[in-house]
Amino acid sequence: MTDPAELTGRGLFLLDNAQFATLATHGEGLPWASTVSYAHLTDPLRLLWYSAGAARHSRNITGDPRVSASIFMTGLPGIGLDGAQLTGTCREVPPEALADIHRTFYARKFPEEGERAEWTLPIEEFSGNGPRRFYMLHVERFWLFDVDRWLVDKHDGRVELDVPSLRA
Repeated sequence: MTDPAELTGRGLFLLDNAQFATLATHGEGLPWASTVSYAHLTDPLRLLWYSAGAARHSRNITGDPRVSASIFMTGLPGIGLDGAQLTGTCREVPPEALADIHRTFYARKFPEEGERAEWTLPIEEFSGNGPRRFYMLHVERFWLFDVDRWLVDKHDGRVELDVPSLRA
């Protein structure tokens, strides 16, 4: 069995480097998957992204905040890939938190100031009649691909991590 500290390190590496999550929502009688470009926050673990407020996954979150997501990376040393699945509750970021979230998201996604200036959308895009909204997924459960098991018998399993352990 892999050392818990090693699993935590893998989980944090994925959160820091994967950049995209496939988000699964449900609404209007159908499941829906969407790819979002996220930034993660810790203590507690959360994923933060923005989407069009009119997007199907955004409407689904309004109707049912329970979501799941997966993140993965390829081209890694060893077996070449790693991934995680997670579940939690998601909400639109409220107006009173918007300024802080806007600043935090862009600082996390684009640490270099020049790149951040190039990509940062005006805060007005995310409030009032603006077309976009920020969403925060509070992660409740988190599973990693069970590499150890795969190397033994090619069983595609998962290992659940303690969410509070995933602190930067």
